[in-house]
Amino acid sequence: MEAGVNPLIDPPPDDRFEVRPSLIPGAGLGVFARADLPAGAELEVVGVLVRRDSPADRCTHFADHHKFRVGADLLLIPMGLGGLVNHAADANLERVEHPGRVVLRTRRPVAAGEELVFSYSESARRRLGLA
Repeated sequence: MEAGVNPLIDPPPDDRFEVRPSLIPGAGLGVFARADLPAGAELEVVGVLVRRDSPADRCTHFADHHKFRVGADLLLIPMGLGGLVNHAADANLERVEHPGRVVLRTRRPVAAGEELVFSYSESARRRLGLA
């Protein structure tokens, strides 16, 4: 591995996706498919794992509405494309948890140019004023 490159924080580019203004009013940026994606395609949520209620969790309170729960005791602070995926009730992605990591997986085929969205948890929707 190249010195100074952390694979968790600085993943290689994934040409299947691009970031551009979201089609969802008020959402800011969104993640879009650059190519047709089959059902089951995965976007890994890359970031930093912290323990719930730890000093690291409290120091990153500004990112609370972006954190993903991983198991009972860990939170993943996204630092890549996964943190830019917006909420929609009619989601084309689903959250899948693997030991120590989270992926967003396409629930159905997604056409090139389509915005990728998933349904946030109830608590996240409340924090963001979406529920």
